[in-house]
Amino acid sequence: MRLRPALLLLLSVAVLAGACTGGSEGSGDGDTPAAATPPPLDTRARELASAACENTSHEALLRTWRGVRTDRSGDIQIIPRNPNFVNGGLTHATPFDYTQEVPLLLYGPGFVRPGEYGQQITLADLAPTLGALLKFPFDTADGDPQLQALLPEAERHLPRLVVTIIWDSAGMDVLERWPEAWPYLASLRAEGAWFTRATVGASPSNTPIGHATIGTGTFPRSNGFVDEYIRVNGRLQKPNENGPGFLLDPTLADLYDRAMGNEPEVGAIATLAAHIMMMGHGSQWGGGDRDLAVTREKEIAETAGAESVSWNLTSDMAPFYELPAYVNDLPPLSEYVDDVDRADGALDGRWRNNDIAQLSDGFDTPARTPFQQTLIETVIEREGFGADDVPDLLFLNYKAIDTIGHLFSADGIEMSDAVTVQDQTLERLVGFLNEQVGEGRWVMAVTADHGTQPDPETSGAFMIDINKLESGLAATFDDDDDVPLVQKVRPTQIWLNRAELAENGFTLEQVSRWFLDLTQEQTYKNQNLPEPGREGETVFAAALPSSILSGLPCLPEARASGN
Repeated sequence: MRLRPALLLLLSVAVLAGACTGGSEGSGDGDTPAAATPPPLDTRARELASAACENTSHEALLRTWRGVRTDRSGDIQIIPRNPNFVNGGLTHATPFDYTQEVPLLLYGPGFVRPGEYGQQITLADLAPTLGALLKFPFDTADGDPQLQALLPEAERHLPRLVVTIIWDSAGMDVLERWPEAWPYLASLRAEGAWFTRATVGASPSNTPIGHATIGTGTFPRSNGFVDEYIRVNGRLQKPNENGPGFLLDPTLADLYDRAMGNEPEVGAIATLAAHIMMMGHGSQWGGGDRDLAVTREKEIAETAGAESVSWNLTSDMAPFYELPAYVNDLPPLSEYVDDVDRADGALDGRWRNNDIAQLSDGFDTPARTPFQQTLIETVIEREGFGADDVPDLLFLNYKAIDTIGHLFSADGIEMSDAVTVQDQTLERLVGFLNEQVGEGRWVMAVTADHGTQPDPETSGAFMIDINKLESGLAATFDDDDDVPLVQKVRPTQIWLNRAELAENGFTLEQVSRWFLDLTQEQTYKNQNLPEPGREGETVFAAALPSSILSGLPCLPEARASGN
C-alpha cells in the first residue's frame, strides 16, 4: 500500500517532539498483543548468538556492540531484518547503512589537503582530527586523527576558529536522494577533504550517540550515551536529565579549553541538550568554565526532542553553561516564513501542499534554518569568535532536515527544499566567516549525526508496531502483580525489570527467542498490512541479551577488547 505524504505526516506527528530520538512510542493499534506463548525454558545463549551471526551483517553487529554498555543499555538488543524497522514514527535509529553513512567534509584553505579519501572512518575520528588541526593531541580508544587530509604540521599555522557543523539527519541517503539540492557543498569537495566512507560507527544512529561520539571521539560503550534513554542506578532517564554529567568521557573541547587556561571562546548553538555534548561538559568538567550554549529544549518534557518556543537552557544544563541574554531579541521566525510560503509562487499560508500554521507556524519548515543562521552570525560577532590568535571552537547543529525527515521521510519532496535551504545557508556562513574572521584563518567540518528513514514504499521496509511489542511482552512474560515487567521498548533495545522477569520464571534468553519468532502478521503497524503470502515471515534478524554481544563468535573485535 502506497504511503502518501499526508499519511506519513500522520504516522510521524506523534513523535515530532522526539524527532531527535530516531523513534519513540507511537499510537499504533497495540491493543492486540504480538504473541502470548513463551519459548521453551531451555533456550540457550549459544543458539541466539548463532542466529545473530548467521542472519545479521558483521557491520550491523559491530555497530550494535559499540553502542552497548551493559550497565546502561537495554537488557536485550533487537535488530530487524533489513530494511524493517520498529515503528513509533519514521525512526532513523538503526545499525544499517542507510542511517549510518554520513557525509564528512573538512574545509579550510591553508589547513586541509584537498582530495577524496576512501578510508573507512567513523564519527569517532572527527575530534582527534580537529585536535590535530589545533596541534593538540587527542587520540582516543575509538578515534584516530586523519592526518592524510591535513597539510603537514610545519606548513600550517593555527586557525583562529574551528567550526563543527552538523546537518542533523542529512546522511548520505538524503544527499544521494536529492543530488541537485546541495550544489554549494558539492563545490567545496574540490577545495576540501571529502571522506567517501564515513559512518556513525555505533548503533542506534540517533542524536545522543552521534553528538557524544563527535565530541569525545569514543563510542557509547565508553562514553555512556547509549540511546535516548539510559539506565542509571536502576532508573531510566534521558541522558541530559541531570545536566552533562552522564557523559563519562571528556570531549576535545573539555581538555583543549582547560589546557589553554579557558582562554579560547568555546560555544555550541543547537536545539537540544544532547546536541551540546559534541562541545562538552562546560564548567562541570574539572577546571572548565561555563562555555556558551544555546538550545531551545522544553523543560521536563516527556520526550527528549520536545522544543521550547524560545532559545533557552534547561534548568539542569544552565548551571554549567552561559546563555547570551540577547538571543531571543533577534528578528522573529515570521520574517523567514514568507520566503518558504512564496516559493511556489503564491503567498497563501502553504508550503507546497502543507498548511504552514500546522507545522509549528513555520518552525517545522526550512524557514528555521536561516532564522537560526541569523542567531549564529550574531553570536559569532558579539562574542568575538575567531577575533584573535587563540583558536576558538564553535559547534553548530541545524535541525530542520531532521524534523522534516520525521514528517515526510527522506523521499518526500519537502526534503529537497530542506536540503536546498541548508546548502544556501552554508554558502552564507562561509561568506560571513571569510568577512568576519578572515579568509584562510578558519576551518570547518561539515557532517551529519545520522541519516533519515526512507519512505517504506521506496525501501520495502516492513513497519513493526512498537506498541504490539510492548503489549506482547507483558502478555507473554508478566504476571498479574503490581510490578510492571517492561520498562521501555525502543527501536533497537528493550529495558526490563530483570528481578520481576526472574520472579515470573523466565530468562532473557527466552524473551530474545520470542522476538526472533515474531511474524509480520503479529506485528504489523496500522494499515501496513503484510503482503499476501508474507504473513508468516519473521521480522527480526537478531535478538539477544546485551551481555552476550561481546562473546559473539563472528565479532573478533569485541572478543579482542576483553569486555
